[in-house]
Amino acid sequence: MRIAVASDGLNVSVHSGRCASYMCYTVERGVITECQNLPNPCLPPASTAELLASLGIDLFFVSTVDPNIQRALEQSGIEVVSGMSGSARESVEHFITDMMNGSTAFEDETDCHSVIN
Repeated sequence: MRIAVASDGLNVSVHSGRCASYMCYTVERGVITECQNLPNPCLPPASTAELLASLGIDLFFVSTVDPNIQRALEQSGIEVVSGMSGSARESVEHFITDMMNGSTAFEDETDCHSVIN
């Protein structure tokens, strides 16, 4: 599984389109095995979605997402998870923990905020 986090420095970006970069994590068997930093090329939403899809991204994490980029990502087969905050890596680690435990906390933003902050 590949997860891209819209990031400003090491933290989840407040806005998907204006982030500094995308931290791209590879997760295998519940463990982060690779992390790559892709500077934001400031492309239109459809091109951004195409780029992330070409990198094999399955999930996209951000604090708030513009409806245009969300639509483009979802049309490219990338699930968008908004309401994230704090460290990019910690948000991915929290997701992995929930996934391994069979939890669906990411469907309820209050759970997401309380654990990641």
